[in-house]
Amino acid sequence: MKFKITILLILSFLTVFGTFAQQKKVIKPETIYIVDNEIVSLEFVKKLNTSHIKEMKMGVSGKEKEALKKKYGESIEDNQIIVFVMKTEKEIKNTNDSKTITPEETAEINRKNAEERAKKIKESTLVNSGDMSKDFSLEMLDGSKVKLSDFKGKVVLINFWATWCAPCMKELYEFPERIIEPFADKDFVLLAISRGEKEDVVRKKMDKLKSRGVEFNAGLDPKEEIYKLYATNLIPRNFLIDQNGKVVYTSVGYSDEKLNELVNKIEELLK
Repeated sequence: MKFKITILLILSFLTVFGTFAQQKKVIKPETIYIVDNEIVSLEFVKKLNTSHIKEMKMGVSGKEKEALKKKYGESIEDNQIIVFVMKTEKEIKNTNDSKTITPEETAEINRKNAEERAKKIKESTLVNSGDMSKDFSLEMLDGSKVKLSDFKGKVVLINFWATWCAPCMKELYEFPERIIEPFADKDFVLLAISRGEKEDVVRKKMDKLKSRGVEFNAGLDPKEEIYKLYATNLIPRNFLIDQNGKVVYTSVGYSDEKLNELVNKIEELLK
């Protein structure tokens, strides 16, 4: 009888633990493709004639995003949106009548775009790798207040994000597995600061993120006072600060490669 009770208790524990583990699992956002205002599959996108694409947007915000939410529902909110605007038949004809762009010309266009992007990043960055971090006081979403200088002796990651920023969301959904859990018992602090948003907006987003397995205590910077110490434009942004308060790594935008670099830098500092 005791043996049966023990087995039942173990099974009960495993069931509860399994349920908890499932609740903590991060439900990452999907990529939604919209072609001429209609949601389509990736397979559909792959069949598009690239010469017929007038514009491609990697993410939408503001009024355009609100319009999409009204049409397709709240599920649009946390997903990566890629919008394709196709050319009209007249525009296609004009394109066919015009000179075809060579691979060399395409490469040159890409090079210039990359240079322009790098220039914007450089001009908008106020604190670079090798600089000392700028101290600030920060109010957290839970009501507590912290000061950057209080964390001297620890590795600190400052992450600037916003609720409307799709690349920011994609990065934050990776944080539990790559940043929060691996360094939870280390001398490491994550300061994920919402840029230029009111508390109620941030709280609503954090509740949504928590329901999808992403949970952290967000920092509030409604007037961008902290952000403007470090940059003037562009998010997401990361500033990794060593135990002595020096910035040792920065990044702008999100990619798997940049996240891997960030994780590797944190690991190096904590050795």
